[in-house]
Amino acid sequence: MRGLLLVLSLAACGKSSGSTGATKGGAKWYDADAPVGVWVGTDIGTDYDPNNFHQHMKLQGYAFWPDGHLTRSLPASGFADFDRDEWERGIGTNASLGGEPGTYARDGGTWTIKYTGGREVAMKLVEDHLETEKARVFRAKDVTGATLDGTYTWYTNAEDESLAGLGCKPVVAFTADGHFDDRGGFATPCTSSGPDAPGTGTYELRDFSLVMHYSDGRTVRHLITPVVNGDLRADNSRALIMYRVWARRSAPIAAAEPPAPMQTAPPAASSDDTTFDGVVFATPPGQVQRSSSTITFTEATNDQLQCMTIVYAGVASTGDAKRDFAADWKDVMLNGRTADASPAPDAAQSPHGLVFTVAGSMTTETSNHVRVYRALFVFEVDGRRVDAMLIAPTEAGLAQCNLQELIKSIRPAN
Repeated sequence: MRGLLLVLSLAACGKSSGSTGATKGGAKWYDADAPVGVWVGTDIGTDYDPNNFHQHMKLQGYAFWPDGHLTRSLPASGFADFDRDEWERGIGTNASLGGEPGTYARDGGTWTIKYTGGREVAMKLVEDHLETEKARVFRAKDVTGATLDGTYTWYTNAEDESLAGLGCKPVVAFTADGHFDDRGGFATPCTSSGPDAPGTGTYELRDFSLVMHYSDGRTVRHLITPVVNGDLRADNSRALIMYRVWARRSAPIAAAEPPAPMQTAPPAASSDDTTFDGVVFATPPGQVQRSSSTITFTEATNDQLQCMTIVYAGVASTGDAKRDFAADWKDVMLNGRTADASPAPDAAQSPHGLVFTVAGSMTTETSNHVRVYRALFVFEVDGRRVDAMLIAPTEAGLAQCNLQELIKSIRPAN
């Protein structure tokens, strides 16, 4: 990622005498003499560097409940219909839930935070913000009852011309009367099935959740907050959704319904294609390095990783795509590292007719503890399976990897 990395964690309060969801309405989201409420600001974090950890600024926040409980980083679904007891039980084994639970108590003129892992830190209220460790966070205004209006994207350049056409795009169009058209804003990769698949429906904003009711019956909740010191009721041109800054674009997008993501016609051969061990694919960004078993493309800026794409030499397929994926998740994905999650893979078919399975997770290297996001694709190609791994600092960073071009273009060499 370039420059300031926007990695969101926020905060919200809950009921004063219980452990389930957040208090509705504005009154209990604020306590002038205590840290109860939503706080969003900046922190010093680390990111992937080819040689060591790289420090950068990121967004950070905390959720403080009136009964002395807190979370550093927020639940991924926000606080609508939130059950804190269930979340605290699950977070120890499922990091994808988001958050780090703990407690806080006043200690003279400051507060002491104790996390469940045993770590203890000090926190103080300084004028209009909180300071703890390396974070400085400000109160965030409740989003309940606010609306979004227009077409939003998490692309760095919201006016990018590539977002205007038909097909799967990282955009969602919202109307002020509560409807949406999701063209692929939350899907990585964009597939025609799964919980994050594109679709249309109605939405509501409450308790720091964007609650999306899809017409196919799905209800999906995403964490949402105003930008730092913002107010969605006064200015909804930008919002923080799922750890990303989403901005409203002024340029129009195609009005027709997008086609199924993997039904576009296969692209013609290009001089920019790369051939490796029996497959051809659009050349990914970055410098290339070949070996007998892999071809690797690495894109970096000032020694900071933007994206890495690795295509592996094919091996014999078992004929069972799920079985192949399970074997390669163990032997390739977990080779020398651990994964935060072991998600069930999504299955799809490429424009060239290749069946593939895919899943991803944040990973930690065993040797040096470097953390990056990895997505593993396993393509079934003429009786063999061919793996492709895409690596970025975060899941959002996969957008730098030209992911859709790889999926659309990969095909047998003959």
